Amino acid sequence: MSDNVRTLRPEVVSDGEQQARPAYRVPAAEKALDILEFMAGRPEGVTQTEISTGLGRSIHEVYRIIQLLEKRGYLVRGAKSDRYHLSLKLFELANKHPPVNRLVDVALPVMRRLAEGADQSCHLAVLNGTEILIVLQVDSPLPMRYSVALGAQFPILETSSGAVLLACLPEAARDHLVDLLVEADASTDRDELRKRLASIELTGFEMRSSLAVDGCFNISLPIRDHLGTAVAALTVPYLPQTRARFDRNTVLKQAQAAVLEISRALGAPEQAGNPAGED
Repeated sequence: MSDNVRTLRPEVVSDGEQQARPAYRVPAAEKALDILEFMAGRPEGVTQTEISTGLGRSIHEVYRIIQLLEKRGYLVRGAKSDRYHLSLKLFELANKHPPVNRLVDVALPVMRRLAEGADQSCHLAVLNGTEILIVLQVDSPLPMRYSVALGAQFPILETSSGAVLLACLPEAARDHLVDLLVEADASTDRDELRKRLASIELTGFEMRSSLAVDGCFNISLPIRDHLGTAVAALTVPYLPQTRARFDRNTVLKQAQAAVLEISRALGAPEQAGNPAGED
């Protein structure tokens, strides 16, 4: 693989041919899965009593399972709440599954062409709890370039990739994650964050000065799968320099075309495109 391309692929272990297995019952595991499945359709959160009633099990049966799931990070509660919510740990595990390989395989050739044609580096990020994870990095062909380390993780709100992915979540999941982010950092202005996310929803991208690197201008857009779900964000950290041939509005259009190509390859439904942003 070329030195200017870095990709993070989950390690996949094959067991060879599948073998028939007896249907043993594992009550504790069944209870844990029942709880996770029950909570998946209740983004508003549930209490222990509601879980017990909903599953037709006693409080005693579900109490220890709930405590274990909370300890392992699958369930979360607010500091002053008795309502449990699913964390994003299941999403994190899903991103370690081979479908991420499919995403990288589809995105890599498109991102190579984008980097070559735009004279800019680009990277691919997915949500990973309250952070984003860089799963693919393609460097600019120019001698002077900006890139991020493969496998690096950054707080959602410090990145355009994170803001784009947050804005594209279903409303209930987005609101829950915003609550977690605000709870973790009291300096986060909820109203300003809502405006930022609303702007991304309206335009379909974020184009703004980097919050982390002076002189860098982020261009970030969502990549969607066959369900129309935003599964990753493609970001071009636009670095102005004399050798770069294109201004950032031109690079935005190139990035929009790249995202459309990747999303189509993943089976995304056709959507009306958003106009390019203005400086």
